[in-house]
Amino acid sequence: MKHLYLLAPILALMAIVGVYWLIKTNSRPIPRYDSPETEEDWSAEDYYKHLNVKPFGGREVHRLLIKRTKQKPGVYLESLEPAMDTAGLEVVNAFHQVMGDDYVPVITSGNDWPYHAKKSKHYANKAIDFRIKYIPFENRKEIVEKVQKQLEPRFRIIWERGEAEHLHVELAD
Repeated sequence: MKHLYLLAPILALMAIVGVYWLIKTNSRPIPRYDSPETEEDWSAEDYYKHLNVKPFGGREVHRLLIKRTKQKPGVYLESLEPAMDTAGLEVVNAFHQVMGDDYVPVITSGNDWPYHAKKSKHYANKAIDFRIKYIPFENRKEIVEKVQKQLEPRFRIIWERGEAEHLHVELAD
């Protein structure tokens, strides 16, 4: 009874040693799985049928744009023209090509800011702005060139400089 307080630590130590011994002595081989079909046996059509992939609709493209970007607080993008969602994803792709896949572009304006020009395409849900202010100048230039190459002539790309520097993308008339 005098050394009863030592019983709990001794049992705990024995339990740890026992678990370690069980782990070390477990030498069962890892089962190997060989697929009956190899990748070379599948055509592209067979592969897509196997995946049962459904094509993207307008709502899915819009959700993807929202997921792949950050939005400045107060930005309203819910009524964008579907073509703007696609253009936005092309801009995101250009950012990723220049800045890396971990970079998340920021949308600074959709149809939400009361200080755009009176006839701005923002109010018709045909324009969005991307922040490029804090990106090194060489990278900004490369992003703008890639976006212009990819989206013109269907879209107008404007590199708006100044205090609130951003990349303006609008649907051409």
